[in-house]
Amino acid sequence: MSKLNIKKIAALGCAAAMLGSLTACGEKTTWGAVIDGVQIPAGVFIYYLESAHYEAQQKISEQQAAETTADLSPEGAAAQSSETVTMPLFSSQIDGVDAKQWIYDEATKSMQEYAAVDAKFTEYGLTLTDEDKETAQVYLDQMWEYAGEYYTSMGISENSYKSIFLNSSKKQKLFETIYSEGGEKAVSDDELKAYLDENYALINYIEVELRDGEGNLLKSEGKAERMDMLNSYIERYKNGEDFDELNAEYVTYYDNLKKAAEEAAAKAAEEAANAENAASEETPAVTEVSESPAQASLAGEGDELTDSDEEAPAETMAPEAEEPTEETTAPEAEETVSETTEAAAEETAAPEETAAVSSENQDVSIGAVNSNMTAIEKSDMSVPCPEVAEKVFGSMNKGDIEIVETADGEHYYLVLKLDILEDEEYFASARASLLSEMKYDEFEGIVAEWTAAQSVSKNDAAYKRYDPEKMFGE
Repeated sequence: MSKLNIKKIAALGCAAAMLGSLTACGEKTTWGAVIDGVQIPAGVFIYYLESAHYEAQQKISEQQAAETTADLSPEGAAAQSSETVTMPLFSSQIDGVDAKQWIYDEATKSMQEYAAVDAKFTEYGLTLTDEDKETAQVYLDQMWEYAGEYYTSMGISENSYKSIFLNSSKKQKLFETIYSEGGEKAVSDDELKAYLDENYALINYIEVELRDGEGNLLKSEGKAERMDMLNSYIERYKNGEDFDELNAEYVTYYDNLKKAAEEAAAKAAEEAANAENAASEETPAVTEVSESPAQASLAGEGDELTDSDEEAPAETMAPEAEEPTEETTAPEAEETVSETTEAAAEETAAPEETAAVSSENQDVSIGAVNSNMTAIEKSDMSVPCPEVAEKVFGSMNKGDIEIVETADGEHYYLVLKLDILEDEEYFASARASLLSEMKYDEFEGIVAEWTAAQSVSKNDAAYKRYDPEKMFGE
């Protein structure tokens, strides 16, 4: 049975207007099919048609994307896959079947599953609790406020929609009944723990930047210092120190490194600006001596100026520029060089020395809780990064602690592999999802066996009336 797809509602909203005229037909189309003697309401049939149409659109889009990117470079394929792919649905095929027929077939399968789940739920003597029913009603109320008008215009009543939701709850209860303790295919805790241990790992880690405080990638000497830091952490952990406190210490160290670099850069910029302002203030002003009209006239006639004529009045003479003394040269220049050198030396100092920054500048206390403990999954080797996941599920044993470098050379990870089975509370909280992950595909096979044994009689009038191409045709 298809899951309830809330996201598709907006995309399919335009179909509502076209479907209004379909709701006025006769009683012959009030049911979609008779399955093992039970009539399936037309509203249920229409809902499954809509779900199948949405799924068909997704499949056609993926199919076209695969075809158009097959001959492209990786860069071109990535760009193409990010674009919206459109193809006329009802002139296409899905798995070698015309799209309209595929939609009909999927809707029929969903009705069969709906009927099988209802029948088996009764056969197993199961019941829905008051809480189950209340949850369904709350969900229905919310959904109907959001999209009730749309569903009603399609011919899907509140009762049909609610029955589909409750059918999902029944299916889940059937699964739990069959596979939980006492069920015919019960899975023991030992089996679940073995599955957990094989497919998941519990780790804690420290992610170390291979950059200086300014964000520049470290060279070999700087990387060696970070490696020394992590090796010291390994020894300290083995000697009983808390791993999370070591992580907090590193976070403090790197935060202070960046803060020191920012402060040094800000101070250097300020001093450079002060030096520039001081230099402009000490540059002597030059007074231009312009020719008098009389001088200009004489010069124009070729007459030479006499010494007395050439001599300017004292008040118009430019003052003699003073020779800069030691006290007036680039103020604080030596001081700036010295402090900048000290700041640079501080950044390249050994990690232990740099970390010993005044507590007034520390943003994170060493004792703060700062844990990266997490469960990672073998089927997702990207967390926290591929190199760490490969190491954890490869050569590391529980209790091992190792340093891993990322392929891009930008990080070291100090990784501690823990025993994921040690925490009983974690196992208890994960038990239901583990059971589903481990056995739900097998359960779907059982449901398929139930539907294969059914007697199915389609309502041709309903299938003709609710033609997907007419209802959803682009």
